Amino acid sequence: MDLLTEDQIADGLQRLDGWERESESNAIRRTVRMPDFLSGIHLVTSVAHAAEQAGHHPDIDIRYNRITFHQTTHAAGGLTEADMELAARIDDLVSDTPAKR
Repeated sequence: MDLLTEDQIADGLQRLDGWERESESNAIRRTVRMPDFLSGIHLVTSVAHAAEQAGHHPDIDIRYNRITFHQTTHAAGGLTEADMELAARIDDLVSDTPAKR
């Protein structure tokens, strides 16, 4: 897997909803606030299924109704197109839920 250039990362972030760069960990992240704990868990379950289908997995932090997704390709040591693709899929799943930002 090829690492994305800085320009490719910036372009990818413009196409995503609410994602930002984590320069210290060479990842991107998005935090979503859900109405309650169970709706957050349902979102995480949907993302888990999408990640399995893609063969690419985010790091996920659950804090009651606040879910943070971190995307990076650990094996490549940074961001790849697979991260941008899964981030876009997560955006689709979030838009299908009653999420709050």
